[in-house]
Amino acid sequence: MKRFHTLIGIILSLTLMTLISGCGGGGTTTSSSTGEVVLKLTDAPIDDENVKGVYVTFTALRYQYADSNDSWQDIDLNESRTIDLLTLQDGNTTLLNQVELPAGEIAHVRFVLDLDNCYITFNDDTNTSLELEVPSGAQTGYKAIGGFTIPAGGTVNVTADFDVRKSVTATGNGRYKLNPTIKIIDNIEVGEINGTMTLDANGSKVIVYAYTDGSFDESESNATNNFGNSVLSTDATDGSYILPWLTTGVYDLIVVATDTTGVFENILGYINDVTVETGVTTPQDITDDTLEDALL
Repeated sequence: MKRFHTLIGIILSLTLMTLISGCGGGGTTTSSSTGEVVLKLTDAPIDDENVKGVYVTFTALRYQYADSNDSWQDIDLNESRTIDLLTLQDGNTTLLNQVELPAGEIAHVRFVLDLDNCYITFNDDTNTSLELEVPSGAQTGYKAIGGFTIPAGGTVNVTADFDVRKSVTATGNGRYKLNPTIKIIDNIEVGEINGTMTLDANGSKVIVYAYTDGSFDESESNATNNFGNSVLSTDATDGSYILPWLTTGVYDLIVVATDTTGVFENILGYINDVTVETGVTTPQDITDDTLEDALL
């Protein structure tokens, strides 16, 4: 009988402990109400062959939830990261930050930079660097285009496409300006286009611009707009090209000749209706036979 009473006591004690652990901790964040954000960085190339490296220093990230118009979730990097963006071309990436945040829809991301430590280097024998002039934005950060959803108890992998071709411009007198153009891509929704290029460009560079289907306007092909509405671009001069991190959909490719400093010369042709599927590489060679004279 004594053993029976002892056994009953143990069972009651275990039951009580289970109830206490289940009811305690009111207001405490649990793993089911948070998710992990893995954010990597990639880049499109710069047109100017004289530029060797574009170094940008990141100090913090800021996330804004879709249901909050004013508040931002600020994430300081453990230490600032100075990254040569030109090493992140052709689909290459580097991890910028990995953090656990409350689950929910992220509407905007801002990137906070150290404006005193952003610079450009050149392909010459002097090993000189030149400070990049960066417009205001040190406090609030530079807003990226696009958002994503943090799953409760899961992980979202996103890529920030820091488009150097659009972000860095020569302003004259040997000065360069950095006006960050960044797009956020949820990796679960992307594919890529790649192929060979066999056109004879007569010594010019060949640049391939990807546009969402039907969005290209001829007025963009000038020094002022410089194909500014393209979602991605790449250099095909060496006979091959890759357009990675494209969101699933249909794209038109605009094939362009420029001089060695990136100044527009002429449109070589168009490739219409290239379909990108999730997780799939779409082959598309650029030849005289595949190019159209106009968009259809």
